[in-house]
Amino acid sequence: MNSLEPEEEDYLFCRSLALDGLYTEETFGDRLRLFYNQFNSSTRALLDDALFQETEENSAVTSLEILCENQIIYKRLVQKHQKIANEIRWIWPETVVQFSIGIKPPNGCWQIFLLPDYWLK
Repeated sequence: MNSLEPEEEDYLFCRSLALDGLYTEETFGDRLRLFYNQFNSSTRALLDDALFQETEENSAVTSLEILCENQIIYKRLVQKHQKIANEIRWIWPETVVQFSIGIKPPNGCWQIFLLPDYWLK
């Protein structure tokens, strides 16, 4: 068994998306899959029943919407908003400025979270 040392060239568990020019080539599904895989199994179970939508402005994703099946899932995801924000900042670093978590109509309610500007500088 070989251990990975920081000096080795292949030492990247999570490759940076912006390093190799793949950022503009990846699809929304690719990024969403990467986003989903960053969470533990309990959070992934909550995200399994959610719908995702990106909002674009000038060909750049500026917002991510997470639409929940019911109020229980909504409340649990809202409690995890900081972890969700951290993953969004990592996966969509240059463009996304906010995300929202909501419930499907007819009970539709939304909570919008703004991502701090310091990340975009």
